[in-house]
Amino acid sequence: MNSANCLMTERRPCGIVTVLLPALLPLVLLLALLWPQPACASPQSDYTAAREAYHALLRSNSRQQYRHHWERVLDPLATFVRRYPQHARAADACYLLGQGYEKLSAISHQRDDLQQALSHYQRLFERYPASSLADDALLHSARIQQQRLADNVQSRQLLQRLLRQYPRADMAAPARTLLAQLGEAPPASPAPVATPAAQAGGSQIEDIRYSVGADHTRLVIELSGETPYQLGNLSGPPRFYLDLAGARSRAGLPETFSVRGAPALRAIRQGKGTHGVRLVCDFDRLPGYQVFTLTQPFRIVVDFSHDQHASLTANPPQLREAPASAPRQPAGDAVTALLPAKSAEPVQRLQLPPLKKKQRLRIVVDAGHGGKDPGAVGAGGLYEKDITLAMAKKLAEQLRQQVSCEVLLTRERDVYLTLQQRTAFANEVDADLFVSIHANASLNKAAHGTETFFLNFSKNDKAIEVAARENGMSLKEVSDLELILFDLMANAKINESSRLATEIQQAMVKRLRQKYPVRDLGVKQGPFHVLLGATMPSVLVEVAFISHAKEASYLKNSHYQAQAVLGISQGVANYLRSQNLLAER
Repeated sequence: MNSANCLMTERRPCGIVTVLLPALLPLVLLLALLWPQPACASPQSDYTAAREAYHALLRSNSRQQYRHHWERVLDPLATFVRRYPQHARAADACYLLGQGYEKLSAISHQRDDLQQALSHYQRLFERYPASSLADDALLHSARIQQQRLADNVQSRQLLQRLLRQYPRADMAAPARTLLAQLGEAPPASPAPVATPAAQAGGSQIEDIRYSVGADHTRLVIELSGETPYQLGNLSGPPRFYLDLAGARSRAGLPETFSVRGAPALRAIRQGKGTHGVRLVCDFDRLPGYQVFTLTQPFRIVVDFSHDQHASLTANPPQLREAPASAPRQPAGDAVTALLPAKSAEPVQRLQLPPLKKKQRLRIVVDAGHGGKDPGAVGAGGLYEKDITLAMAKKLAEQLRQQVSCEVLLTRERDVYLTLQQRTAFANEVDADLFVSIHANASLNKAAHGTETFFLNFSKNDKAIEVAARENGMSLKEVSDLELILFDLMANAKINESSRLATEIQQAMVKRLRQKYPVRDLGVKQGPFHVLLGATMPSVLVEVAFISHAKEASYLKNSHYQAQAVLGISQGVANYLRSQNLLAER
């Protein structure tokens, strides 16, 4: 057979199929309709599959030793929570994520895994307080803080919250045991569940306000005392409700508040019912939300998420009164007496420097205050803003030499920047560390010493005073930062910042003591506005007291400045080495 015949033979079946296909097509379609189809995917099936994969991993000790196996089972759970935050199984998925990262951290020994566990546990007890797993999440978080992070203060706060909110839950008994181990007597018996009838006269709604942030709209209900509440969605038009048991509204508080600037929230309404007050929020579309409470005064805070995450603005909007009122002035106290008047100087627009792809560590050094904000003022008209700028420039140069890193300054001249702009700048340039330089001040002229701060809650009155002065706030206004801190604690590098602060404080004191009688005030934590929002380890260094005559003379001395800078730089280098981020040279 020649080649032509071979080709014809090979092509013949194609011709037959072409002729028969039209006749066979109806039969093929019928078989397709009759053939069993797989069940359509649903949120419940997504959760079930993710949960089964998680438990399968727990049955295999060998697979647990490899990170990619954990990621394969934890990522679907995280996706489920993100896509279906209102689903009945969302709280369960949060709990599995917390458990998973907690177990992974025991194998990996990575602090980030432990922080992930805390973040997911926190999401559970904040966003789903009615879940039967909320008390479990609180107890797990408390144990992590006490046993893994050696933070008895945070552990105690979590345990107290568990017993306050869930006095009869199954985790209450182990919570009391752990609280006793921490040296605090637990409540003698479970607190009774508050009911409207039990509240003589009930609590009063003192204020209703809202703020619109980059990724969420926040509703704050301030009450005269702790108040039981229930929340949920209403059928029909998109609405969210919050029932405040036994509550009443103060005289003059409007029944309806219009909302401006929020992507979906249109109005907030309140009405008196037989069992208290119901607040209703009208939406264009129902968003995901999370709820938590704050004390002193008691506040219920609801965060409604936006659909799209907007870029960080230099001046995020502050809480607005509803209805609008005149801007509040800082209340008079000992701290505001240290705050000099500021002129109406315009805010400096931050310009990002031309940045190449990061080849080495990048550190942002912030010179505190500047421009219309002189900071604290010492004897002879010595301005904090001048001292911090001089030291920031010296520190930048020293870091470039000692650490061989890229260093950027938030300001290189006497200009005014908002506190928010400084950390936003560090985030935008993808910095690895953020160090803010300051000089301390006190009405007590005998106060002296050096100390280093990192962002966190604080019950230390002196730390709160320093934070109030640096924030330009009254002591009362500093408590409002709890609202912002709550948002950022999960993302802030709290433990890394604590370690960085410790290394800087120790190295700076050691260096200065070679010639100067420095008083070591240690490392403290506080709600500093300039550190809010930082996505990298960040600290605030109070080099000395400008209000102390002797230390003010030190601050003017170039040798003292140089020694302090050498100590700070050494502390940074020590921290980077401890994190395996800086090779020994």
